[in-house]
Amino acid sequence: MAVAGAAVTKETPVSAEIFKQSMRLLAGGVCIATTASDGEWLGLTVTAVCSLTLEPPTMVVCVNREAGAHATMRATRRLCVNFLASDHVELAQLFSSSSFKGSGRFDPAKWIAMASGMPALAGALAALDCEIIDETMYGQHSVFFCEVKAARLEPEREPLVHFNREFCELLPIA
Repeated sequence: MAVAGAAVTKETPVSAEIFKQSMRLLAGGVCIATTASDGEWLGLTVTAVCSLTLEPPTMVVCVNREAGAHATMRATRRLCVNFLASDHVELAQLFSSSSFKGSGRFDPAKWIAMASGMPALAGALAALDCEIIDETMYGQHSVFFCEVKAARLEPEREPLVHFNREFCELLPIA
């Protein structure tokens, strides 16, 4: 039953394009998932991240299997999820670029190694060092189930959000 005065939109069969347009309207936090092997640091921008359980602290991270860091994440069973602050737009763009890849993305002045060796962004809202405990492949992605082993927090900053193909700042409702 429609609510009086509410805007009604025509229902549309779901195609890949309609689904993509729909998902663009779901605001999400922006993260950089990183990994390392034999001294090489790799990473990519991700938005498909969510908490799963508190005991043990577990999260889900979805990574395209064609991403350069994917094979290393699978091989090492380790990754670090770095929650970006609103002033990290350039980093989000850099780590989502297909034209510039590999360790060259990591500015030594901005990145440190966690005890596990995983790259952590020094100014991230949170850097969660994870062990991949399970993986499910679906479509072109791997869904990594990750147990959080260590955390670095800087919660005083504002998060970077992705909405409708744009990076945005989060504004509290007063």
